This record gives sequence, C-alpha cells and structure tokens, in this order.
Amino acid sequence: VGPLSLRLAAAKGDASAQFEVGARLAEGKGTDQSFKSAVEWYQRSAAQGFAQSQYRLGTFYERGLGVKKDNALAQRWYQQAAEAGNVKAMHNLAVLSAGSATGQPDYPTAAHWFTAAADRGLSDSQFNLGVLYENGLGLPKDQKFAYKYYSLAARSGDAESIKRRDALKAELTVEDLAAAEKMISIWRAQPTEKIANDPRVAGEDWKKRADNSYGG
Repeated sequence: VGPLSLRLAAAKGDASAQFEVGARLAEGKGTDQSFKSAVEWYQRSAAQGFAQSQYRLGTFYERGLGVKKDNALAQRWYQQAAEAGNVKAMHNLAVLSAGSATGQPDYPTAAHWFTAAADRGLSDSQFNLGVLYENGLGLPKDQKFAYKYYSLAARSGDAESIKRRDALKAELTVEDLAAAEKMISIWRAQPTEKIANDPRVAGEDWKKRADNSYGG
C-alpha cells in the first residue's frame, strides 16, 4: 500500500504511517478496499495514542465497518480520540452519550463533550448544546446560553439553529439578551491541533521522519 517509504515507516511502527496505510485500505486508494485490513492498521496506530486512528476506529465500530457493530467500543475509542483533541470525536462521543444505544442517556457527559466541541467551533455541537441548555439536560437550564450557542450555530447557515435562536430572542428579557449578545461578540473558537483533526496532515506527518530514516 503506497510507496516503499510509507510501508517501511508503517512496518517500523510509525503511528502516522500506520494511519495512512489504514486510510488507503479504507478508501481503496491504490489498492483493493478492505475495511477489515484498515481496522488492523488503525488499531496499531491508535494503540500509540494517534487521535485520527482512534476516531476512525470509533466510526468503524459505530457503523460496523470491517468489525461487528459495537457502540460500547465506539464510545471507548471516541473517548480516547476526544481526550487526544479530536473535535469530531468529542461530538460523536456526546451524541452516543445522549442517545439510548448504550443504555440510559448520560446527559452530563454529553454536555461536557458538546461544550468541548462547540467551544472549538463545531456548529453541530453548538446547536446540540443549545438544546441541552434550553431544556436543562445535563446542566442547569439557561436561556441565555441556549441563545448564545444557537446564535453561534446559526453562523453556519443552519435553518433550525436560526429558527430556535429567533424563537428564544423573543422570550429573553432586554437584560438577558444584552448579556447573551455580549457573550457572542467576545466568543472565539479555541485552537485545535491539526494532526489530531486534519486527516491529510495526520497521514503525511510520517514523512518528516521518513526523509531522514527511510530514504524519502
């Protein structure tokens, strides 16, 4: 799969190279598509704490790609990826926690990870966090914060976020609306690590070491 330098780097245990091999197998890029083989390479990489591989494993277990569908394992891998800084894993972990697929909804955990992803700029998490604040699920009911996160999500053009934002705006007092608008005006997305969130960057990081160790 891929050039000799990639295969050598992966065989020698480089987590980025192992991720890239897994990604090529999953996509059928330059080789036959094999989710099962992709899982094996993702697992090698994920065991070393590589966030993109952990996130992909969570996705594969959630969807049953190359492995038997298992929401508990999906949740475990998403958690590891989320703790390593992968924003989509934060969101997916929150979704699984809020759902009933793994048992009773765990709204406090969902709120924690929706907040983490929302504060890093993920609009889907901003919307869902608004829902939790509006209904007091997993955190205290707070219409100001619900309005704040609906407003942030609405920046992406999402129609439902705009609808809920406007509905709440009519219910807020002048003082609460002013406080919410101030929070929105000073909000800035928290920075994220590219290697944990950008699959292209994650899949090319091995080259930094291959140039010196594997002859380019």
